[in-house]
Amino acid sequence: AGGLAHRGGAVPGWAAEDAVGKVAVVGRPNVGKSSLLNALLGQERMVVNPVAGTTRDSVACEYEWRGEKLLLIDTAGIRRQAAGGEEREELDRAAVAAARVAISQCHVALLLLDAYQGLTRADLAIAGLVTEQQKSCVIVANKADRLHAAGPPPLF
Repeated sequence: AGGLAHRGGAVPGWAAEDAVGKVAVVGRPNVGKSSLLNALLGQERMVVNPVAGTTRDSVACEYEWRGEKLLLIDTAGIRRQAAGGEEREELDRAAVAAARVAISQCHVALLLLDAYQGLTRADLAIAGLVTEQQKSCVIVANKADRLHAAGPPPLF
């Protein structure tokens, strides 16, 4: 539906249409979007790999929280154009288009940042995509466990 692959079965007895809220998890490549969803779901539903670009399509999973049925949408990492050859750029354009669709269809976007790398211009650009669509946004800092040894990250 609208460019989303659906991985049902997380919540027995209901369909994606039953969801009262759609939550898109967005961010740069390798900030931990799929890992976060796996942790929330309590199982390895999303493919996780240290190689950037593993998630290519927006994938929706059913999730029940406090009795409410939600649809969690894992999106590909959004990167700037010209981040690698012509074939890579075509894949990136498709991934960004799918992430934009997920943002436009969600009620809330979780903008995942890498706390170790700090807030980047790319993070601000993704936040801009969310605000353009007038969606609610929750900013989530991931990988904070790496901060202790390195000290605070730079602002940009």
